[in-house]
Amino acid sequence: MRPAQEVDYVLHDCFFALGQAVGLQRHVDFEAIVWWRTRYRDAFLRALTDHGDNWPNDRRRLTAVGRFLGQRALHHAGEGLSVDRRCAELASLEVETGCQMQAPPNAVLSVDFARDRVN
Repeated sequence: MRPAQEVDYVLHDCFFALGQAVGLQRHVDFEAIVWWRTRYRDAFLRALTDHGDNWPNDRRRLTAVGRFLGQRALHHAGEGLSVDRRCAELASLEVETGCQMQAPPNAVLSVDFARDRVN
């Protein structure tokens, strides 16, 4: 499978896991999904093409991170009716920081954590 096709499967699995975490408690705004997709598609594609990441080997870890992302977004939604883009941004910041802290010293991280900081 080509990486450009594989990255769509990665995103689908990640969003499915995120949706499992959010469940029926809130709905996720379309703008939040678009923001996440835009943020992570290129990063995941670079990981698959440039860094040799392997989706079948990384699938369990990435879906666990997707569930955690959903949990954090739900937390940021608080009593609100939905997970909006602001909740998505805050959750991503937390999860990316955690992933960065857990990465081995020689790991290549695909998302520029200094870029797109949430204000």
